Amino acid sequence: MDAHHIKLFREKLKSDKENSTLRGQFHQQYEWLEAYWNERYKNNLLDRFSDEFGDFYWSIEEIKGLAHIFAMYPPVGSSNLRFEPSTTIKRATFHLRYFSNVLEESFPEVENDKEIGEEWKKSSFNALLTIIKQIRDNLFHGKKMELAEDQYQRNKELVGFGVEFTTLVLDRLEEVEGR
Repeated sequence: MDAHHIKLFREKLKSDKENSTLRGQFHQQYEWLEAYWNERYKNNLLDRFSDEFGDFYWSIEEIKGLAHIFAMYPPVGSSNLRFEPSTTIKRATFHLRYFSNVLEESFPEVENDKEIGEEWKKSSFNALLTIIKQIRDNLFHGKKMELAEDQYQRNKELVGFGVEFTTLVLDRLEEVEGR
């Protein structure tokens, strides 16, 4: 990444107000959730949030709809691994694909994906939350600035799904906390 690449990416975002807005919304909403988690849990934030409230959130059809989308998508890459998916993200994605019951039809198994998904030992909600965090990590750490149109559009879609997820979680946070 050099100054010219950053300039080109900024120009692309300037001409794509929707993507610029989505990135800002996702950043802000995840920041609010992270502040909540840090205050409430201190450590193991995602696991503890999922343990406490995951059943409630997993009962929401829109949350399962997002899990369905991620079950169909190739696993999200990691900016720390040259955008190859980490073992954790593969496990989470393949858990959603094969074991979360969000797909009406069975997904055709590729290589050993089902076995990888069996290694996920947490809830389906936690799998979705882990994928959303990976999207956040890629975005917040400033490495998701691809200019190639196909990757640019995929990133935009992923950030949009992140906005949907964080909106659903934030909109029901008082309700779940008050149960």
